[in-house]
Amino acid sequence: MIFLDFAGWILFSVILMGFIEHQVHAQLMHKRNFLSERNEGFKRTFEAHAIFHHGHYAKSFTDEPVPPGEDQEIRLTVRKAPRKALPFALVIAIFSWQCALIFIATVVFHHWVWNQIHLEMHKPSGKHFSNWPIYLFVCRYHYLHHVYPNKNFNVVFPIFDLVLGTLAKPTEKDISNMISLGFYGEKKRQEQARLQNEKAKVLVSAGKDR
Repeated sequence: MIFLDFAGWILFSVILMGFIEHQVHAQLMHKRNFLSERNEGFKRTFEAHAIFHHGHYAKSFTDEPVPPGEDQEIRLTVRKAPRKALPFALVIAIFSWQCALIFIATVVFHHWVWNQIHLEMHKPSGKHFSNWPIYLFVCRYHYLHHVYPNKNFNVVFPIFDLVLGTLAKPTEKDISNMISLGFYGEKKRQEQARLQNEKAKVLVSAGKDR
């Protein structure tokens, strides 16, 4: 019974965090609103993400790794996660203090994972997880967000884009670009390169025969 309760608390926390992640990303980080017009902190959040981050990575999804401390527009502040979670945790604690603690831990985990994967996506350094299928999936998922900024707002817990109708559908061009970036795995990327080389050879050969 305790195990089932524990599993239920984790599931609830992940679902709630997925919804919060989606709404914060969509409403605060991508839209000018009442808060960003009247509060400098919310304004800075919007401008740093929608203008600076998306502006920088609109031309190229990845660039070179940078020293720690020079990637603030990619990272979340993990030490602030418990404070951000507290208002929700206080409400949850009315029903279950155990679930409230698990929710706080889930928010901390979310921020830590966000930093790991988001930094590796935009400034790849060959982290040990960079070839894991689940990482490649979220890479493709987030790549499409940069192609379609009003889609794929989830990053760590990709749940609510499907539920709320903001899930992006890749075109053939998108898929080709993601293969070339290695987001379908190195084997797929090499196969694409081989086919492109063969196509180029055929075109050169056809030109010589004219």
